[in-house]
Amino acid sequence: MHPPGRDATVAVVRCDDYVPDEVDAAVRRAVGLVGGIERFVAPGERVLLKPNLLQGQAPERCVTTHPAVVAAVARLLVEHGCRVVIADSPGAGIVYSEPNLRRAYARSGFAAAAEETGAVLNYDTGFRIIPFPEGETMKQFPIITPAADADAIVVVSKAKTHMWTRMTGAAKNLFGLIPGLEKPVFHFRFRDEYAFGRMLVDLNECMKPRLQVVDAVVGMEGDGPQAGSPRKIGVILAGSDYAAVDTVLARFIGMDPLEIGTIRSAAARGLLDPLAVRTVGDDPAEFAVPDFRKPSTYAGGRAGPWRRVVLAVVQRFGRTYAPRPGVIAPACIGCGKCERICPVHAITVAGGKATVDLSHCIRCYCCHEICTEHAIALSRSLPGKLLARLLG
Repeated sequence: MHPPGRDATVAVVRCDDYVPDEVDAAVRRAVGLVGGIERFVAPGERVLLKPNLLQGQAPERCVTTHPAVVAAVARLLVEHGCRVVIADSPGAGIVYSEPNLRRAYARSGFAAAAEETGAVLNYDTGFRIIPFPEGETMKQFPIITPAADADAIVVVSKAKTHMWTRMTGAAKNLFGLIPGLEKPVFHFRFRDEYAFGRMLVDLNECMKPRLQVVDAVVGMEGDGPQAGSPRKIGVILAGSDYAAVDTVLARFIGMDPLEIGTIRSAAARGLLDPLAVRTVGDDPAEFAVPDFRKPSTYAGGRAGPWRRVVLAVVQRFGRTYAPRPGVIAPACIGCGKCERICPVHAITVAGGKATVDLSHCIRCYCCHEICTEHAIALSRSLPGKLLARLLG
């Protein structure tokens, strides 16, 4: 059974494209199926609407939550009488400053969504320490001011693969509440994807977002969260529980939910039983994309006896298996984002080009995630290629 007080129901609603009226109808139906907006927020409450901003990219690149989905959720909240603030902290290679926020909001289409709906964009770049004494891995978090000040948080995430956490959806999106240049500290401390997942569960349990809406109309496959390719899924998801929503999303893109660090951690803590997740609305089978392209770092799937042995070797010798980042010199513009984001200071920029010290690299792929020029290439050693072939 799902733990008392937690609702494992997830709404699944078809949405074939980003035509505003169609998105608006899908979002309203999805939220209605899980209890209606009045179940999650009250009129007069200050609501933080938390999209996936990363560092702000054009909507067609599928890096960010599509502005049509952000606008649809914002409109629903404003109509209900809520005071809506759209906020996120850009990726850790980006300085958390007002000019950078303005550029990111404009490029992603969030500025237009706010103007259209009456929501407010956040430009406050401060943060506060929020205690969480019951946390398993973290007893406190630095949290951006608009989230710390909010009465409620509504998460509007983007369905994407992820080079390190395999998938990013509802739970991972909340990492954007950590102010930009504080993020590398977490990558340094939690170097294993499952340890990182345990931290993300603490973060979600600390901040307790009330409603999750996932933009899975067009997701990102391959080397997400920024360098992958758009792939249609055709659905909007909604629910109150981040782990339940992510469980449905993982199945849509052909991953075992328990491969995902946050879902595994939530299940281990007794917060979720993946088998008890219930869907309402449209038939989930209509939206499954079993050949959804996994990230090049992926080693997963249901394992037979021999495959489990190989996976155990991979876990023991992760650095051998894991792809190594390297700089594509002609593409590198020397912007320094990768140098700033690297949690172990393995990257330096000199002479207008970045270089990676692989002896210090922990294979977190933050550099690959943050590079807008696609100047970070990933390659495997010969033993790593052999293991990848065995797992493939």
